[in-house]
Amino acid sequence: MKKNLKKGTYFLSIIFLICCGTNKIVCQNKDINTEPNSKYKESRKAYSGTLNIHEYKELINNLEAELKTTIPNNKSILINFNQKAPNCISVRFNEKDTKQMTSKKIEISSRMSSNNNAIDFFIYTKDSYNKKIYEKMNKFILDSGFFYNNVFTEHQNCAGFLIIKPNGQFYKYYGEDYYSEVKAFFKKSKRRIKNNP
Repeated sequence: MKKNLKKGTYFLSIIFLICCGTNKIVCQNKDINTEPNSKYKESRKAYSGTLNIHEYKELINNLEAELKTTIPNNKSILINFNQKAPNCISVRFNEKDTKQMTSKKIEISSRMSSNNNAIDFFIYTKDSYNKKIYEKMNKFILDSGFFYNNVFTEHQNCAGFLIIKPNGQFYKYYGEDYYSEVKAFFKKSKRRIKNNP
């Protein structure tokens, strides 16, 4: 079941390009799948595309307003997202391990961003499973509802990311173990630049 986002405003058409007509499915079942089984694998999704210059500028303006920051013209953006969802491997870990894994994710994201001329952000929803940990970490920003409702519109996996490059290319992925996906996207983008000077 696909839900086409047709709202008539220019901004929502940009969000449509990023969302790729995705479903908005909210978790009704209280059972959480914490295993990397077939159900979890099915919850992983990936979308990519390219925004034109006007769509890119409009999206950046909205991200800057939401994140309360200025995004440099030549920088890529990496948004790490955490939400409540029925598939969440990290829920099975205790608080100490979750804190260590979260710190490691921040470190890896920072390193990848530094190596790829990007800036990174960590967003979490008010009902995220690890909210108490995230709200104590300076790197995390509480979502006002903007990212949940307009950007990360599929709610089957508790984590994901979005990369937006200055040339308008974007890649959105739902899944917890995603840094290999981030690395592959940046590597692929670098190959394109070398082949098209």
